[in-house]
Amino acid sequence: MKKGIAVLSLILLGVFMAQCKDNQESITNESVDTTITPKGEPVQEEPTQIAFLGTYQGVYPWEEEGQNMQVLNITTVIKDGNVYTYKVVTEDSEHNETGEWELEGDRLYLREDKYSAAKAFLIKGDKLHFLDSEGDVVNENESGDYILAKK
Repeated sequence: MKKGIAVLSLILLGVFMAQCKDNQESITNESVDTTITPKGEPVQEEPTQIAFLGTYQGVYPWEEEGQNMQVLNITTVIKDGNVYTYKVVTEDSEHNETGEWELEGDRLYLREDKYSAAKAFLIKGDKLHFLDSEGDVVNENESGDYILAKK
């Protein structure tokens, strides 16, 4: 009976020591923002999480009923910390907004505040393709309109 208790105590001590070692690795690795797999290998961040950050520019043709066609020059800056700026310049006006972005797979959503509709984009390489309210790409033929290219 005493041998059984001694063996059980050694097994529990081994499990306890293994848990302490795992916790120590977790604490050490949290300070450098690295996740460790069960095999002890670092997990690489998905490039889409940071690769799309930067400045994008493009043009949107715009025509309101009864008015001449205008060209909207768009510049948006996608920043770390889920913050963006969005600037629209026409020949006679300028509009600036800031807000938060959200990434869902290959879709990027820019929202000025929680009450406003989001501007939606499909991320394809180093370009943001404007999406309509149905979630479809506005200009499939890639003529350059409705596409913001990374600068």
